[in-house]
Formats: sequence, C-alpha cells, structure tokens
Amino acid sequence: MKIKKVFSSLMALGLATTLAACGGNTDSANTEKDNADKATTEDAAAEDKAEEATDEAGEDNAKETTDDQGENTEEDEKASEEVENFEAQTSDDTLVLGKADMNGDYLVGWTNNANDVSVRKLLGIEGNSGYATVVQDENGQWVNNPTVLDGEPKVTENEDGSKTYQYKIKEDLKWSDGEPITADNYLYGNLIFTHPSYIPVTGSTSIGADSLKGYEAYHTGKDADGNDVDFFEGLKKIDDYTFEFTIDSSFLPYFEEAALASADPFPLHAVSENLVLNEDGTKLVAKDGYEPSEEEIQKYKDDLQKQIDNLNADFEENVKAPGADASEDDKAAYEEAKAAHEEEIKILEDKMNGDVDPSLQLIEQAMLNIYNDYRVNPSVVCGPYMFDEFKNNMVKLSLNPNYAGNAKGDKATVPHIIVQTVNTNIAVDLLENGDIDIWESEADGGKIDQMRAAADAGKIKFNEFERSGYGNLTFLTDRGNTKYKEVRQAIAHLMDRNSFVQSYAGGYGVVTNGMYGQSQWMYKEKGADLESDPKMINYQLNIDTANELLDKTPFTFEEDGKTPWDKAKADEAFAADPDGFDYYRYDENGKRLVVNQYGSDDSPITTLISNQLPNNAKQVGMEYNVTAGNFATLMQYYTSPTEDAEYTAFNMGSNFAPIFDPWYQYNSKGSDNKTRTNDPTVDEITEKLRRIAPDDKEAFLDEWMKFQLWYNDYLPEIPLYSNLFHTGYTNRVEGFDVNTPTWQFADQVNAITIAK
Repeated sequence: MKIKKVFSSLMALGLATTLAACGGNTDSANTEKDNADKATTEDAAAEDKAEEATDEAGEDNAKETTDDQGENTEEDEKASEEVENFEAQTSDDTLVLGKADMNGDYLVGWTNNANDVSVRKLLGIEGNSGYATVVQDENGQWVNNPTVLDGEPKVTENEDGSKTYQYKIKEDLKWSDGEPITADNYLYGNLIFTHPSYIPVTGSTSIGADSLKGYEAYHTGKDADGNDVDFFEGLKKIDDYTFEFTIDSSFLPYFEEAALASADPFPLHAVSENLVLNEDGTKLVAKDGYEPSEEEIQKYKDDLQKQIDNLNADFEENVKAPGADASEDDKAAYEEAKAAHEEEIKILEDKMNGDVDPSLQLIEQAMLNIYNDYRVNPSVVCGPYMFDEFKNNMVKLSLNPNYAGNAKGDKATVPHIIVQTVNTNIAVDLLENGDIDIWESEADGGKIDQMRAAADAGKIKFNEFERSGYGNLTFLTDRGNTKYKEVRQAIAHLMDRNSFVQSYAGGYGVVTNGMYGQSQWMYKEKGADLESDPKMINYQLNIDTANELLDKTPFTFEEDGKTPWDKAKADEAFAADPDGFDYYRYDENGKRLVVNQYGSDDSPITTLISNQLPNNAKQVGMEYNVTAGNFATLMQYYTSPTEDAEYTAFNMGSNFAPIFDPWYQYNSKGSDNKTRTNDPTVDEITEKLRRIAPDDKEAFLDEWMKFQLWYNDYLPEIPLYSNLFHTGYTNRVEGFDVNTPTWQFADQVNAITIAK
C-alpha cells in the first residue's frame, strides 16, 4: 500500500511554486517563479524562482511546472455542443480572456495556478502593471518604476557587506478604495509574510523576504544566541513616503540584484483595522491603547479552530493508515506524516488555549483574514483592475479609477475584463467565433495551424514568441531506480525526442539538451557554443547506448541475482513476443529494474511517451510503466513522495521566471529542490552563479555554461523540446502587437483598446 503524505506547512517550508496544468495555455506566471509565485518582490529570489512548475495541458526561483497543452480527451460532439451553448460575454466595454481551469486563489503560498497568476497581475498584486519599485520592460530588463518613485533610489554599500536601497515614493498614489499608499505599505508585506507565525497559522508555503538582513532571526524569532527577536533588521521607515530595504551580505553579490531590491505594497488596512508599524518600521504592533474585545478574541479562536478543522480534514483525506501487511517504509512514512500533522495541530491549539499578547493576536488575526478572505477576495488592490467576483468559473474585473498607470505611463481604459474558463480543445474555435477575445500561449501544433489559418482569412490576429521554457520528463533523483544517473540517461536514449516535437508542436518547436529556452538571453549569446561543446550530450534514440549505460548500474543480472543479464536473450524474447516480454534486468538481490512514470491524462506528451518508452525499455531489460491521472495527483506524488515512492518520473514542463537562479531547484539546500538533487558539483556551480556581480556578464555566462553541462550529464530532468507560443486575439482588440515571452496580456493591458 502506498501512502500519500500531506504537503503540510511544516514539511513544505519554502517550497512555493506556481502551478499550471497546461492543457489550455501555459502562462508564464512569475512567472513568475514560481517564481514565480510571490507576494512581495523581495521573495523574488526564492519564489519567483528560476523555473516554475506547470502541467502543460491546461490546469504551484527558475521554473513553472506544466503539463503540455494538447488534445482534449472530450468527444467532438461535446466540444461542438459547448460552441453552440457558449454565451458570448463580449461587448463594447468588456474583453474576455479565455483560460484553462482556475482555482480562484490570488496570493502565493497555497493553490494558485498560472491562470490565477494572470488575474493577480491584472490586479497589480504582482507584475509589471502594479506598483513595484522595480519592474521589467518588454525585453525583460529590470527598470526603476517612475510612476511609483519620486527620484532614483539611494544605494549605500555598508561596511558589513550588506547593501541598502532607500526609496522615496510619490505622495499621490492610492489604493483602489481611495486610501493613500505610504511607506508603511511597502514594509507591511515583508513583516507579515516573513513573521514566524505566518506558516504555522495559515499553512502557506511562502518563506518570506529571505534576502533581507536579519531574515533568519525575524523568521524564526530567535537570534544566533537563542535570544528572542521580534523586529526585522533589514527594514526601516524614514518618513511617511521614504523607506529602506537592506540586502544581507550573504546574498551579495547577486547577478539579479535589481530584482532583490524591489518592493511591492500590501494593503494591511484590508485585513486589519488596529495593526500598525512601530516608529522605525521594523515590526508590527497594536495601535496605542488597543485592547481586544471579547468578540475579537472569540473570532480569533474560531478562525484558529477553522484552521485546525481544515488540517484534520486534509490529513484524513490524504493520509491513510497502513495495513498490517504494509512495508516498514510505508509505516515509517505514515508515522512521519502523522507526527508532522500533530505538531501543526498542537501549535494552533496552544495559541487557542494560551494567553495571547494583543499585538500577536492582531498579527495572527490579520494572517487568518489573509488566508480566509483576502487571498480569494482581494478587495483592495493597486493594479489597473479591481476584483469583482469569481463565480461559475469566471472572474469579473472592473477598471480601477485610482490607478496611476504602469512604468511606461500607460493606463488601462477598457472598463471590464472577464477571465473565463473554457474547454481548451475548442479555445481557438471560441476565438474565431468571437466568444472570447484572447487565447494566450497556445503550444499545440494543430491548434496553432488553425489559429494561423484563421488569421490568414482575416478572422483573428495573433502574436508568436519563443517560449522561455521547455517540456520535460523530470525525476526524483534520491529514491527508486531513477536515483541512478545511468538509469536516467538510459531513459533519455530510449526516446525519439524529434518525433515528440513533430507530433506535438508540429513545426513550432525544437529539441533541447539543457535547462534553457530559446528566448533566454543567455542562450541567444552562448547557445551555439553550448551545443557545439564536446561534453554536451545530444540524447537520441539508441538502444545500444542505453544498454551500455545500464550495464554500469546494479541491474546486471537475471532474476536469480547471479546469472549475468544477456542482451541477446532480450533481443530474442522481444522479437518473439513484445507484449509478453518477461526478460528483465535485476540486481544481486533479485530486485527488478522498474521505473514508474505518472503523467497528466490531459497531456498528449503522456500518450507520446507511453507509445514509445515501455516497448523500447523492454529491449534493454527495463520495465517502464506510464500511468495517467489528473495534475493535482501528479503534483502530490511529485512534491510529497514517500520513501518507497511508487512514481519517480513525471512529464511536465517549465517556464522560466525573470530571475534565473537554479540554486533553488538544484542546490542541496534549495527550497524548491523537488527533484531531490544532492550533488556537490552543482552545489558549487549554483552558489557561484548567484554570487556574480550584476555587471560581470561574461562571468555569469561562463558559469551558466558550466551549469548547463552539469544538467545535461546529471539529468535531473530530460528536456524534450522548446517551442513557439502563439497568442490569438479578435480583430476588435487593438494595441496587442507584442512578441516577447516576458510581456503578455496582463502586462500590455494598459495599452489595449477595443475597436468601436
């Protein structure tokens, strides 16, 4: 029996990621990260990670995991019926953005996917349309935001190696509800999201502002000597419109330093009436004279009880007690999950039953309000649009009258936007029919052909751009048989990746051999050198090479664990009866070489792999099984595997965030290391890569090359392809002629108009 472990807040510390099951569109969320997926830009290094995870079939730094969008399994009749019954929402004052499934969760740390991230970018919670002090332009370059800043930031290099950025913001910025935006708002988020209570109270996976000075002490509540700490040293309020962020020396130098220094505002008044900053802006405190009422105390306890009930329900649903015949590993895994769960519950029960300081109660009540309300109903925002509702798979947004514009000076004018969940199989049909106005980031070759044909006929328009990401087959590298590098490499030689590109992406993709996308500036500058490097392996279908690799693993015997495995016998057995083949490799203990892969049932890549790998693997004595299911289950197996995990291979995809920092994914200490990579070589490379000064471009490229060669050899993932994305839009949409992966609808919305 296999046990599903709960991805609890304690076990998941720091593993924030934006998830998207790409059957509809693969939206680069923080992309975002990710990241990546973040609440404040200070989390950019940790949560706007180098890649974000999405499931490129529709459906949580450096990449976003996706399940590559492709053919929907619904019958054609059902798709046709949806076209007939789809109620057109478009009007002269409303644009309709088609998306795949949305969760309706708009803050980092919980269940938001890439489509939810598109919404929160429109709201300005993050992204280039919000009030971050530093944003990206169309080409991905970091620039100071003149709409927000009153002059250039003042930068000071401190004696201890840290660096302080002082920002002065303009005095006329307002929230959507008319309240002024002040320096306090740029400090609030870091204080509350990094607070030691935040993860235990809310169950969030956000690790907070880990690049700022004093992070560890504030985040844990203790300094190095064990003394209590309740202030964040890296923050400082100068006056009502001036504040400072200090980047810790341990993060410097950092190639993407500009992003580390960026700050986003948070509307604390939307989640708390009586919580304020102390005088110097380093801690959250209760207003002078505040004493909690009996009603407030009871609400606090009720909300804690709600959290306890939610945790218990999740545990009961996802973690089943092993039976008497279960393996010792499964029993140990259950006890580990149970102990972690009980610790979470105890923390919350102690808060319910103990005496609570008024300031701490206010802080934790604000956290509970964020979890229970703001993350699903962001009532106060600073972006071009305000949140109206999410109902019936539809998000409704209205123009924010207090929006000052983006960094380019553009200001949204379209009164209303609807973000509508649609059947991904007929999204292009809906676009042609005018039922939706925009369909972003299409990857399927057949649908792209349909889109381009419609454009040729004058029905729609489209943009195309190189994907900042790739499709991949990712592994757990610390358990199961994929813990052997040679097994992973052998699998790469058992696939015809060129056929994947042709079958899935048509003429709109290429095979890749590293962790890169064709649009990345590093690849544009060094891609030719990388591909021609003699150490770079071009993995091609080659049964003989796969056999040679497996001969270097423990699986060199027949079932008795003594008789050498014989390729000639395997060839004979496979030729005689491929379906009934039963001549596999074993180790000396009689353990068979088996690899189990889990893929999304909405992904055509799952089908393509299942049509190739199992049969090819037999010819080298490997039993390779492919199971299809929903993306949520895939992520459960991927992010929370048991010690004796059944599945150790997963087909997904990755879209790169603006900050390329693979330390989070592949360093043994990385908070987003889902492949469980533990290799001293990449530990050293990723440490060096992130510690290069922003002006030392050549050094960064040299280290990037080393990382790619390591990745290509170690193979924590098999890169399958990188492709061209196509975004289609109706003829009435004007001002959307943008062709870069870092600047999508949510970024360009301020310049878009509706033709009359």
